[in-house]
Amino acid sequence: MKLSLLTAALGIFLLASCETPQQQGADYLVGLGGTAPQAPPSLGVGEQVSYWDDDGSQGAPRIVVDLNMQVARFYRGNHVIGVAAIASGKEGRSTPPGQYKITQKNPNHKSSKYGWIEDGAKNVVNDDAMPSTPVPAGCRYVAAPMPWFMRLTNDGVGMHEGYLPGYPASHGCIRMDRGVVKKFYEHAYIGMPVVVVR
Repeated sequence: MKLSLLTAALGIFLLASCETPQQQGADYLVGLGGTAPQAPPSLGVGEQVSYWDDDGSQGAPRIVVDLNMQVARFYRGNHVIGVAAIASGKEGRSTPPGQYKITQKNPNHKSSKYGWIEDGAKNVVNDDAMPSTPVPAGCRYVAAPMPWFMRLTNDGVGMHEGYLPGYPASHGCIRMDRGVVKKFYEHAYIGMPVVVVR
């Protein structure tokens, strides 16, 4: 009885301490896209705690991304050895469910589709620009950094480090918690299966 009360109290503490304050700005890693909209009330994000706990288990590795729970799990056989909180594609740019294989890995990848425009003093003029967006005189286009990029589709959807507001917020990619994305990257390989489910 005491153990179950302690477990329940610990669970409540962890849930209460997992809120992330909204961040804004042009730095893609802290919130490209300006002011974030309100989180959908029905999302029901399951896990906000990311971890890596390689137990040395055997079996074929794979990553399963759960769009409803906004979490990615790294499996080896039937054992979960890593969990990452994620932010998948927002409405209108949703991350496509399906079965994929990692086709490219790049620790220093930059987006070929999205970024921002900044002036000479690095003040952001447009925080949601594309390479084709007109750039005012004295400004420059900056491609969004996507560290630890693992490509899933030919049209640019992949997994990478990024800002996690607690709900779908990306242009289609799967942004992962910076605390564990490097471990996912290091243990993933070209051709490794990734399943994206709703």
